[in-house]
Amino acid sequence: MGNREAREVGEAREVGGVGEAPEARDEVLAMLATYGERRPEEVPESVDSLELAWLIHQIEQRYGRPFDADDEALARMTTVGAVVDVLGELGFGGAG
Repeated sequence: MGNREAREVGEAREVGGVGEAPEARDEVLAMLATYGERRPEEVPESVDSLELAWLIHQIEQRYGRPFDADDEALARMTTVGAVVDVLGELGFGGAG
């Protein structure tokens, strides 16, 4: 990762959702980091469709219950901050 990319990832990390709990964000970053064997600080703010599928599987495994979100909620989950917000709305862990 070049200096410019590292700066952009760092800047994106500071952009979180409104009222977002730092521990919930850290938890989401840690789960996303396991996709592609990255460090949490290497995870970009944007979440693509494969990362989202991986994350949903990880959430179901971690919390032992199905991830039951409607299409609107899934469509909103395009950034780490939005993922944290949706998880909080759905009552997963300390997210939200």
